[in-house]
Amino acid sequence: MDIAAIGRCRELLGAAGIRVGFFIQLGYLGEELQDLLATRELIQSLRPDSIGVSVSYPLPGTRFFEQVRAQLGSKTHWEDSDDLEMMFCGTYSSDFYRQVRDLLHQQIRADTSDALVAQRWEALLAVEPRYRSSPALLHAG
Repeated sequence: MDIAAIGRCRELLGAAGIRVGFFIQLGYLGEELQDLLATRELIQSLRPDSIGVSVSYPLPGTRFFEQVRAQLGSKTHWEDSDDLEMMFCGTYSSDFYRQVRDLLHQQIRADTSDALVAQRWEALLAVEPRYRSSPALLHAG
């Protein structure tokens, strides 16, 4: 489904009085800043009524699980992970994803000004390189 179709569905559901929620998963292998910014734009432009945000959890039996299996250690199931705690080495640290989650939630709250949220995004993006995992860790395992 493309973005235009998602937008049309959101519009039709809202017009029918149905609250719309999006579930966003962050942290998949290969994710880059441009992907996170596209997610931010999606949330900003489609304005869901609520969102859920999680990091990607490798599920046993999937190709994704096999790709990160060597990094999992004792954590091999999403139930073993704490609040937005990465179970493998992704592009960014867990703390970065928690901040992105908080900003995405702020974007949809009516009581938060767009200017304030934009400033908070700018502040996080200014220090984004600090949260990147080292290339050696990304290619290990």
